Amino acid sequence: MGETVLVAGATGAVGTVLVPVLRAGGVKVILHVRPRTAERHPAGKDSDALICELSDSAALDRGMARSSAVVCLVGTMKRRFAQGDTYQSSDYQPVVELIESATRVPAERPRHLVLLSSYGARNGTGYLGWKWRAEEMVRASGLPFTILRPSFLDSRGSGANPSDGNARRPPPLVGAVLSLAGAVPGLRGLSDDLRPIPLTVLARAIERILRDRAPVGSILTGRTLFQAVQLS
Repeated sequence: MGETVLVAGATGAVGTVLVPVLRAGGVKVILHVRPRTAERHPAGKDSDALICELSDSAALDRGMARSSAVVCLVGTMKRRFAQGDTYQSSDYQPVVELIESATRVPAERPRHLVLLSSYGARNGTGYLGWKWRAEEMVRASGLPFTILRPSFLDSRGSGANPSDGNARRPPPLVGAVLSLAGAVPGLRGLSDDLRPIPLTVLARAIERILRDRAPVGSILTGRTLFQAVQLS
């Protein structure tokens, strides 16, 4: 593709599946790795790792200068709040820092920004409210962007190696129920939006979006992500 992609959240469940998919497609990848994670995760020893906090603007700018696209996969879960994480610090602020760097550092053409958000993101409070605020920053950035809103993530069989060690599994029976709903006329699209998406499917969809640099200015839900893989 001739792209060099900066992947923020490269050591998460999605990131550890996406990076090999991109590299297999000939994409140069810069893996963002937090210093405390670099000490215990294999990505910390990667020759293309950018080891820094995103709040370190000088270090981030050095990595951004080598990139032509950015994928933001950063986020947290309530169980990490005891470690100091919040939705604001982990789902919103990193997006702000990436946008500021992507717009501050000169590039031959505006960098394509792909943001992993969540199905149901909306103006309000809590997790979905902060996802919405992050989306709003992306929409106002002036960068070409694609926002992804998958529902449940499923890491089974994907080879994911997240730094937190936690697999991503949908609630029991959700997939089966939604698959049955998809057989009902008129419910197929909604079923695809809500049913669990394997991380391998999500990674291949992101690879296609980056390869095509399209669709731009769009919000993609499950139905479109599944379709992107079927067409690739």
